[in-house]
Amino acid sequence: MIYTGDALEILSTMPGESVNCIVTSPPYYALRDYGVEGQIGLEATPEEYISRLVAVFDEARRVLRGDGTLWLNLGDSYSGSGKGAATDPLNASLYKQRMLTEVQ
Repeated sequence: MIYTGDALEILSTMPGESVNCIVTSPPYYALRDYGVEGQIGLEATPEEYISRLVAVFDEARRVLRGDGTLWLNLGDSYSGSGKGAATDPLNASLYKQRMLTEVQ
């Protein structure tokens, strides 16, 4: 079964140790605004972003079976690519990213 929606809300409704496999690609920090209130990725600081992800993955661990697997796609768009949290307006518009000053 595939679930879509707020990860923390959905995971909290599931019984413990009931999932064989989780595949996820959470929103990257300061990359895109999906127009959803409370979305992950638009926190004011990287620390707040990490804290939200930790809460989600704590719940993911609770529902994952002992022999289950979790596949995570998460890149460093904030500092590693040169594109995240763009300071150049052209770069921000090309990659649909928000300026860091808009997020803070």
